[in-house]
Amino acid sequence: MTLQEKIQRFYDTSSGLWEQVWGEHMHHGYYGPDGKQPKERRQAQIDLIDELLRWANPPQVHQILDVGCGIGGSSLYLAEKFRASATGITLSPVQANRASERAEAAGLSDRTRFQVADALSMPFADQSFDFVWSLESGEHMPDKQNFVRSAIAS
Repeated sequence: MTLQEKIQRFYDTSSGLWEQVWGEHMHHGYYGPDGKQPKERRQAQIDLIDELLRWANPPQVHQILDVGCGIGGSSLYLAEKFRASATGITLSPVQANRASERAEAAGLSDRTRFQVADALSMPFADQSFDFVWSLESGEHMPDKQNFVRSAIAS
């Protein structure tokens, strides 16, 4: 079994539990510069996205690629925040399906799509996106240089 297959199997079987524990954002949160600011978990997760966006200071954002999108939390948030289109990729069909369900429920299915794809072999033409987002998924990529090269080309 390949590493990608192991990752897919792990998230196919555990994403329901992750959603129960972490909610729609399957990533950590930002609790202020000292890490001690009290706040609700979901708000801390959104604050992490916003803090990273402040750091990145992206120019005009129209087409977003969310690499390692999980169940679509960041994709949906970014699509709404920037009034942009977002494409999320994940190795997990379970996650891609759940993200699509969540997009439909949020009224964002016309601007978002989710698909199964490998970040190390992305199925997009170069320059398809003007903003690439990847949060807490890089640890699953054995060839990080290839991933960064692919993300830059996207």
